Amino acid sequence: MTESFLIKDFMNPNPVTVQPDTNIVDVAKITLKNKISGVLVVDKSKVLLGMISELDCLREMSGSIYHEGRNASSLRAQDIMTKEVTIVLPDAQLFDVMTSMLHQGQRRRPVVENGKLIGQVTCRQLLKIITSFS
Repeated sequence: MTESFLIKDFMNPNPVTVQPDTNIVDVAKITLKNKISGVLVVDKSKVLLGMISELDCLREMSGSIYHEGRNASSLRAQDIMTKEVTIVLPDAQLFDVMTSMLHQGQRRRPVVENGKLIGQVTCRQLLKIITSFS
């Protein structure tokens, strides 16, 4: 692959997002309904605040089953989201992003421009791209 491939040409411009006050039970239902492994948390201006994986939801929801007095339905996205998220700029090289995701063991990268979420790239998208060249 000697051509230049930019993330903006391959990203999903409409990733699934939730608001910070979304209940985590609803977050889990959203991941199931959309058959995705996680969601991005954004404010009303599309500023990326964090991300939540299905594993995060499972951890919190299963924990509430075993710990009396702990209620998963009272938790919100902002309570469990990962706040330090590695982002990518739209003009980043696809191969560089793919390599970085592999090294860091990340399944998704939000694409941010001027502080706002404009898309996302996932492992599944990257696999589709690679298999199209095979």
